[in-house]
Amino acid sequence: MEDFLTQARALHAECIVLDGHADTPQRFVDDEWNWTGDALGLGQLSAETARAGGLDGGFLIAWPEPEAWAGQFADRTRKLIAGVHMQAARHPAAICVCRTPDEIRSAKADACFAAMIGVEGGHAIENSLEILREFYTAGARYMTLTWANANDWCGSSGGGANPMGLTAFGREVIAEMNWLGMMVDVSHVSDASFWDVLEASRVPVIASHSSVRRLCEAPRNLTDEMALALAAKGGVVMVNFFAAFLSDPWRAAWNAQKPELLAALDEVRAWFKAEGRPVPFSAEIAVDREFAQRIAPVPFSVLVDHFDHLLRLVGPEHVGIGSDFDGIALSVEGMETAADLPKITAGLLERGWKAEELRGMLGENLLRVMTVVQDGAGAA
Repeated sequence: MEDFLTQARALHAECIVLDGHADTPQRFVDDEWNWTGDALGLGQLSAETARAGGLDGGFLIAWPEPEAWAGQFADRTRKLIAGVHMQAARHPAAICVCRTPDEIRSAKADACFAAMIGVEGGHAIENSLEILREFYTAGARYMTLTWANANDWCGSSGGGANPMGLTAFGREVIAEMNWLGMMVDVSHVSDASFWDVLEASRVPVIASHSSVRRLCEAPRNLTDEMALALAAKGGVVMVNFFAAFLSDPWRAAWNAQKPELLAALDEVRAWFKAEGRPVPFSAEIAVDREFAQRIAPVPFSVLVDHFDHLLRLVGPEHVGIGSDFDGIALSVEGMETAADLPKITAGLLERGWKAEELRGMLGENLLRVMTVVQDGAGAA
């Protein structure tokens, strides 16, 4: 395995390596944490771990948690986007905001982390195309249409079976994103919404952090039929690293703890409320991590299984990395931070995949979709 890991690190150094989804902006805003120099703490992504893992850039996500920020979705999103820009201003040699594939390639040449901005949850735009345009102007280059909550115009995979698809306004949102050159992300959407989006979008779409439903029946994972359809349209499926989206036994154990976990989270929230302060996400992830660590870890091979399945199913041109770092309680055994990313590449090399076949998965596939979407901007 060590020989494969050496090959993997060399491949990461040579290729563009990108992560499709990380929730790090919460740390910038809530904890006043810095991209470089500060202790990692409970985090998974930083300048130091990215460098160690050969990660050249990634989408840093502005996600307004729907309960904590009710009535303030757009404002919370603005603050999270501003947090990314502030880090780039403070540490220009270490992190830079990138809007195009050319800017991402230039950042790699300068050894600067390419921070792309994504918005997670269509509730962030508060049913306003004007706010959607504002976020695009501020640098956002994709939007995940829902989170675990549905919104007024798109159904979510959260909360059990959800038959709702796209409404008429939802189709307007897709058309506007296509016109802007902003990627549409179907992670978290309901099955009905998924098929509506594929029909409505005139350019490829992405699943920024969705794993394989055949291997783990979490409803936010994609079925093989969905993955094939998304690939046929030119899109990319990026594998999520959260243990509950990779292993059915782990997910069952996690769900069995939910009543106790929610009670512990309520205690934390009540304390911050009594202090008159918003709850920092780090306080909640600390509770989640404690409960996650009570469950036997998922073997690393299970994460590689999800990549391997997709590579065989849809081909190496339509697979990517979507860790969900800094937004998940726990990944698989041995995947602690971005520094561990070469282990995935090593595992795939060990299973017989060639280095040339993995270049797309590591980052080029995402750049290809960005290019197609941006080149199609302004068309009717």
